[in-house]
Amino acid sequence: MSKKKMSNKKFLGLWVPFLALSGAVVIGLEVSAGIFGSVFDTFTTGTILAKGDIIKTPAKGTENWNSKYYTEDYARSTENGKGSVDARKAGEATVEDICDEGMVLLKNKDKSLPIAKTTGITLLGRGSVDPVYGGSGSGNVDTTTCANPKSGLEKAGFTVDEGAYNFFTEQASKHARQAIKMDDYDGSTFFIGEVNPSKYNFEVKSSNVAVCFISRCGGEGLDLSTKMKRDAQETKASQDLLKGTDDKAKNAKDEVSHYTDDQHELELSFEEKEMIKYAKAHYSKVVVVLNESTTMEVGDLKNDDGVHGIIWAGSPGATGFNSLGKILAGDVNPSGRTPDLYSADFTADPTFANFAINSENEYTGFSSIDPGVNNTEKAHFVQYEEGIYLGYRYYETRGKDDETWYNNNVVYPFGYGLSYTTFKKELVKSNASGDNISLTVKVTNTGEVAGKEVVQVYYSAPYTVGGIEKSARVFADFGKTKLLQPNESDEVTVTFAKDEMASYDYNDKNNNGFKGYELEAGVYTIAIMDNSHTITKNDKGEELKLELTLGAQQIRRRKSDEADVENQFDNISDIFKDTKTEGYAFAMSRSDFAGTFPTPATVADTKADQITVGGKTIAEGLAKYQVVNNDEDVFPTIGAEKTLSLIDLRGKDYDDKAWDTFLDQLTDEDYNNADKYLNDNAYRTPAIDSVGKPSTEDHDGPQGFSMLFGGLKEVTAYCSEPLLAATYNKEIAKKMGICIGNEGLLMNPMYSGWYAPAMNTHRSPFAGRNFEYYSEDGVLAGKIAAEVVTGAASKGVYSYIKHFALNDQETWRTAALCTWATEQTMREIYLKPFEIVVKNATMEVDYIADGDGNHAKKTMKGATAVMSSFNRIGTTWSGGLKGLQTNVLRDEWGFRGTVLSDFNLYKYMKSDLGMRAGTDMQLTYIQWGGQPFQDTKSATARQAIRKSIHNVLYTVVNSNAMQDIVPGTIITYKTSGWRIMFTIIDVVLLTFLAGGTAWVVFRCIKNKKEPVSE
Repeated sequence: MSKKKMSNKKFLGLWVPFLALSGAVVIGLEVSAGIFGSVFDTFTTGTILAKGDIIKTPAKGTENWNSKYYTEDYARSTENGKGSVDARKAGEATVEDICDEGMVLLKNKDKSLPIAKTTGITLLGRGSVDPVYGGSGSGNVDTTTCANPKSGLEKAGFTVDEGAYNFFTEQASKHARQAIKMDDYDGSTFFIGEVNPSKYNFEVKSSNVAVCFISRCGGEGLDLSTKMKRDAQETKASQDLLKGTDDKAKNAKDEVSHYTDDQHELELSFEEKEMIKYAKAHYSKVVVVLNESTTMEVGDLKNDDGVHGIIWAGSPGATGFNSLGKILAGDVNPSGRTPDLYSADFTADPTFANFAINSENEYTGFSSIDPGVNNTEKAHFVQYEEGIYLGYRYYETRGKDDETWYNNNVVYPFGYGLSYTTFKKELVKSNASGDNISLTVKVTNTGEVAGKEVVQVYYSAPYTVGGIEKSARVFADFGKTKLLQPNESDEVTVTFAKDEMASYDYNDKNNNGFKGYELEAGVYTIAIMDNSHTITKNDKGEELKLELTLGAQQIRRRKSDEADVENQFDNISDIFKDTKTEGYAFAMSRSDFAGTFPTPATVADTKADQITVGGKTIAEGLAKYQVVNNDEDVFPTIGAEKTLSLIDLRGKDYDDKAWDTFLDQLTDEDYNNADKYLNDNAYRTPAIDSVGKPSTEDHDGPQGFSMLFGGLKEVTAYCSEPLLAATYNKEIAKKMGICIGNEGLLMNPMYSGWYAPAMNTHRSPFAGRNFEYYSEDGVLAGKIAAEVVTGAASKGVYSYIKHFALNDQETWRTAALCTWATEQTMREIYLKPFEIVVKNATMEVDYIADGDGNHAKKTMKGATAVMSSFNRIGTTWSGGLKGLQTNVLRDEWGFRGTVLSDFNLYKYMKSDLGMRAGTDMQLTYIQWGGQPFQDTKSATARQAIRKSIHNVLYTVVNSNAMQDIVPGTIITYKTSGWRIMFTIIDVVLLTFLAGGTAWVVFRCIKNKKEPVSE
């Protein structure tokens, strides 16, 4: 008896869904490829699925032209098909050089250091086995192969106690440490994670020197805790951990039980204090290593006779702990100087009351606002009520005539550091007759070991009570000697512009009808100093200084400016009143520090609908942005005859007429593709085929190239930026930049852009991202960063100096954080490092100068990229503040190039607002949180698009992106690996779909002729 076959109905019910699913997958892959191509390109980097390599085909007759504009210093010895092993090794050697000169010897009681190599070392503290190398977020780097404290000391020749080391290694995983979850307070934990000495169970070797590690983390998206007890108990992540029953939970509970109500993260914890007590009781000497990139309250350690030495080691990256070993052994003589002042009590610092970490700093009384992080419609604020009196500028000014007050409030000055040798200094030459002031100092090593010495110059300007606010002392320039053998000398010349001593009078304090930079009449003292507090003396006991008597000068344009300087931020300064007014800010004044000292926000400060600045309330300022066009704008020329390609513009000035001819070639399609070219720029700049612009790879971050907050194994994990600043060595900063440039040039695919250096200001030691930023002082930060940018540019890498500007805290940074400061404060403190880089970084651009392929070179400004910031300045997103991104940055300072937003996933960061104000590109994926332009058709929009494309192309054409491209070169791309994979899947599924469909049809027809089962 024959078996009945399945009915067509049942057969179709089984097969049609499979066929439909196959078709849906094919359609889905093709749609997603079109929409999310840029996302796939980023996330597949470094894999076989990565985007296709660029193909550069030279025009006939140019095949033999020299197309190498940059020369690699190292071999293309690849690792996993990417990067250069030799370049990475050179970078790691540079990190060690930086740390040799950047680590700061803060204390050396009775010359207890260096330590004989025959002395055993016992490493104490969780940080000795689990140190802090950097920080989280965009500064995150791969640390899996980094030197650690044990390996660094052993390499220096020390014997390290294995028992203690193994104990702390076993304990590290059982103790919770601070873990910042970006922009998520509730998902973060706040613990120090030190081991209580009551748990120590290793054998004590009393003849050993105890090296105690004090470590602190930091990261993007959240600041350090000012109230540990609160934060370790309130966040959900902390609560979840404390509910546990394992060793980690038990140790965390024990730690929290010792917290006091006002304990903050930057003072020693109970466990750390007990560790120091234990070390003093059990070992021959005690050395404390501060392993963090901010300052800490260490006055007790300084004054403790049982602590013999203190070394600030920063966050030392790949090889920095080798430097620690060499310094302890005396193979390297420490020459680092503090990039920040160490105050005695952080809660007494003028910034403490206005560091926006509390809910009291949240605005009320508004209704219309574009949401920020997690689509919240909250708005927060921070008021820089300390004004210009930040860090040493406050302490040196307030303590100018009160040494007792100063000593009670300052532990270590700015620019402080000890050496194993001594130096004599003589002022051998000075010149202040022209626009600049220069001093030449002869430095002689008068000790018994080789060493380097830093020469620091400061100025003091005349101050009138009630007049323009001025610090009693301002850092002006610095230099460093070569390595000096005993009795050897070197001459160091320090130079700065005379008009840099001018103060910015934003509200006509002098009542002379002028707003701008002013040199007030009087005596200006220029001094060579050991640090911010101590004037250097020669061997005769004479202070090394000179005094200049200057007449009053109103300076509309300083020698370094390219346009007249005018107030740009009246709407921000307007919140600061001359007398204390409820709901408004009040800037601290030198005339009465005690009476004008900053205070926390009040309820009145939060009422956005009752505080008026710039003629409207804060609530009105926070209102949703609406696109407004200028009726006077005219349409640019579109679609002119193509006579130029991008490579033809290499080496030409930004305002060369050839640029107009070139930009006239942009087509209507190019303008309609503005979202593709200017609004989809996460970690790249897209190709613009019509003008011969190749795509570029642009990547994080401040401690070396990284990818999407993850370290790359093929490149160097650099030390934190404060360590570089602490070298006070411009040459070594340039060397680091050259190493970055080499790594970019040798990556496959090549990296052209670098989201760094980060150069915001250490306004507060609690700022979570201080590891990315150089210093509390803009001159030190700016002059170090300018050399880094110059070095990177020498290899064709453009550096996005960031985050422009006043992005000096992390908490609430993407929740409409309104930052308020006077224009004087902005210009003299927070914009200063950016200004110095824009004006001083240089690059030599090699280009093809004629139709025969001959080359020429031209020196140009080296800073051609900037990243704007998340915060609002006043009520306007920084990237949309024209006064900042155009009037100051471009017009006054002469910046030429690209401004990129910070990661734009938030509705308040309006693309149209940014482009019209001077932020050319959005760091975002247009189909993954990015906001399409609302207007690309109007004359106003098209003028803005043209200018932004000009800015981007100027940056790219003068970079390594043009390597191997000569006039006439055709640029194409290999198919991306993910695209090939999609195609293979498509072919397989389509084959299955076609074959399956044919089989289904055939089977159904056949079934009609034969009996079927039901």
